[in-house]
Amino acid sequence: MKDEKKPLVSVIVPVYNVERYLDCCLDSIRDQSYQRLEIIMVEDCSTDGSLSMLERHLADPRVRLLRHKRNSGLSAARNTGIEAATGDFVLFVDSDDVIAHELVDTCLSHALETGADLVVFDFVAFKDGDDLPEVNQAVDTIGAEPLGGVEYFKLPHFAWLKFISADLLNDPRLRFPVGAYYEDWPFHWELGFSSGQIVRLSGYWYCYRQRVTSITSSMGRKLLDQFVVQRMVLQTVRLRGDSAESKVFSEKVYEASWSVLMKIDINLLSEAIEQAKGLQSELRLLEINSPRGIRAKLLAEIISVPYWLSILSVRLLRGIKTISRVKPRVLGSLRFKEVP
Repeated sequence: MKDEKKPLVSVIVPVYNVERYLDCCLDSIRDQSYQRLEIIMVEDCSTDGSLSMLERHLADPRVRLLRHKRNSGLSAARNTGIEAATGDFVLFVDSDDVIAHELVDTCLSHALETGADLVVFDFVAFKDGDDLPEVNQAVDTIGAEPLGGVEYFKLPHFAWLKFISADLLNDPRLRFPVGAYYEDWPFHWELGFSSGQIVRLSGYWYCYRQRVTSITSSMGRKLLDQFVVQRMVLQTVRLRGDSAESKVFSEKVYEASWSVLMKIDINLLSEAIEQAKGLQSELRLLEINSPRGIRAKLLAEIISVPYWLSILSVRLLRGIKTISRVKPRVLGSLRFKEVP
C-alpha cells in the first residue's frame, strides 16, 4: 500500500518547560516503525529552551509546531492539538515520556483488524534520572482482547494510554477541561461512553517519567482539583452510565479521596475534608450501595461523622501512616553488638 493510502495518525504533544526530555520524546515518535504521522507540537509559552529544541525537529516535514500566545495549560494545549489534527487516528504523548518503537503500528493494526475505535495499552513508570525501562519492541498482532465498558472504566485515566479514532473526537464533549488539573478524568469517562468497540493490547508500550515537579506528585492546592473533575464525571455518569459503571466511579472516587487526604499539605486538610464530604453527599445521587473495601468503608465513615471528628480521624491516620513508613528505616539503621 502506498504511503498516501495508509491511515494518517496524528500524534499530539503538549510542550511546556521540558527541554531536558524533548529530544528523547520526539526521537521515539519520529522513529516509529509506522511512518505516516503528523506530529503536532503545541508549545505553551515555555520559559526554558524548549522552543529552540523543538525547532531542531522541524526539518522533519511531519512535525508541525503550534504556539500559544499565552500560557494556557495542558488541557488547552491538548485541545489545540485536537482541533488541528487531520489524521484518521489520534495519540497523545506527554513531552517528557517515551513510546515503544512499534506502538503506533500495533495500535493501528488492531484498530483496522477489529474495527475498534479505541485501542488502550499499558505503561511502565520510571523515576527521572533512571534508565529507560524495557517495553514492547515488536508488532503484536494477536496480543489484544476486547474490553467491555466497565472494564475500561477501571483502567488508569491517563489520556496517553489511548489510541483514538478521530471520528470520536468530533464530539465536543471530548475535550479537556481548561483551568483544572487532573483533566484526564472527564476525558477518560466521556471517551468510554462514546466508544463502540474497545480493545486492549497486552504488554507495556509507554514509558512514563515520574518527576518530583509533576502534578501527580503534588501535595499542594492542585490536589483539590481532583474533587472538581470528579464532580464533572459524576454528572456524566448520572446521564450516561448504568449501575455497574456508577459503582466503578464511586470506588475510584473513594480511592482518590483517600490519596488526597493522606498526602495533601496539612494546612489544606480542612478544605480537603469539606470537599470530600460534599462529594460523598453527591455520590448518593447514584443510588449505589456502600463502598467495598476496608479503606473505602473507613473513609466513608470518617467523612460522614461531624467535621471536628473527621479532622481528628484523618490526622490520626496520617500519623500512623508516617510512623509505619519511618519505623523500618529507623530499625534498619540500628547496629547491635554481638554478645560474646
